[in-house]
Amino acid sequence: MQRLRPFFGFVLLLTLTSSPLFSVLHAQDGQPRPLAKGVLKTIPIDMDPRDMFSLPMPLPELQATKFTPKTIPNEETLYGQSQRVILFRENVWQYEFSFTGLRQAKLKIPTADGQLSQRNVWYMVYQIRDTGKTMTFEQVKQNPEFDHIKNDLRRDQPLAAKSKSFLPRFTLEGWVVSNADAATENQKYRKVAYRDTINPAVLAQIQLSEDKNQRLLDSHQMSKAKIPQARNASDPGIWGVAIWEDVDPRIDYVSVYVKGLTNAFRLNQDSNGKSKLKTLQLNFWRPGDAVGQDEDWVDFGIPLVDNPAEQAIICERYDLPGPVIRGYQVNQLAKRNVMIFEENAQVNLQDFQSALAPTLNQGKLPPEITAAFANSGVNLAPGAALTTVTPGKRWTFKDGADEYILTLEPRFWEPDFGKIRFIKSLDHIWIYR
Repeated sequence: MQRLRPFFGFVLLLTLTSSPLFSVLHAQDGQPRPLAKGVLKTIPIDMDPRDMFSLPMPLPELQATKFTPKTIPNEETLYGQSQRVILFRENVWQYEFSFTGLRQAKLKIPTADGQLSQRNVWYMVYQIRDTGKTMTFEQVKQNPEFDHIKNDLRRDQPLAAKSKSFLPRFTLEGWVVSNADAATENQKYRKVAYRDTINPAVLAQIQLSEDKNQRLLDSHQMSKAKIPQARNASDPGIWGVAIWEDVDPRIDYVSVYVKGLTNAFRLNQDSNGKSKLKTLQLNFWRPGDAVGQDEDWVDFGIPLVDNPAEQAIICERYDLPGPVIRGYQVNQLAKRNVMIFEENAQVNLQDFQSALAPTLNQGKLPPEITAAFANSGVNLAPGAALTTVTPGKRWTFKDGADEYILTLEPRFWEPDFGKIRFIKSLDHIWIYR
């Protein structure tokens, strides 16, 4: 045993020195303590070329009269040229977002009468870094089909830090049982949502609890901060905290939506509709209740179960985007299919069937698809007859000399023999809302 003691002591020393406790005890004064491996979760930057241009759409707010010209084609009139316009943008950028988790704590909060009240708060400590990730156009081609659009994109061309800013908007959403007896079967849930709050007293206590040497900014302070471009992978960036107060203690199926990480957005093809901002959705699972809230562990991700019906309900709770029907125009010259719209396929999670597919299988266009074509500047002649290539998945039809293809395509999940098959990781997703 005597011979083993030095080795045991060496192992014990290694264990202690590699632990977060040792880092706290031996951290230099004024220096933020290092985090253990895996504590900081970094969301990969997602740069999508589709953020650089819109799908074909009528030019907004242009009042052009439709008429039949005698000397030129319809497409060359002002009305014709304004119906299928593709709008471009330059310099799409995105910050890198990392966080340490979604947590709860009981803190003492001043009340209006000057007293201190102990209340439960939710918070998320996060890090923002400017890695210089951008996507820009070097030159926009005049060809409206953009056959080689990805070749025109230049990535990672750093933009000046002063030309970017992080205007954070954190929203915490989830579901709570709404019926009086939560122990009964067939519980009814209602959705709740909370915007992050600005509370200096809470901020000070969170910073003291997390790391007194690491300055944390609230959303207001973060909106005024200048985020420097990272010089290397270890650059600390800027740290902040999102705080939510008065959260219902029964909340479950929690998602945190983060806006402001990028200037990317999607234009609505309906000129009367609102554009949607690219948003990071972080999903969490909290199998707890109102007892000992600050002791409940909030898991990153969504619960996975064997029961297909229960899994479908979970997908609804997290608003996971389902399959879409995309419309393509066949371009014979470029020998490719050009996407002109995408529409929610309205897949029923009870039987995993699309509400639009039966009409398409019958060789007819549902009103939603006809409207989607019109919103993209394609006014189809009435009575277009569809050919079903693959029932429930693919259809084709012609409108005059133009040929179109409709496909039902999954995004994050798809039906699979009466169950749901997940295509991508669902702990985080990028959406537009």
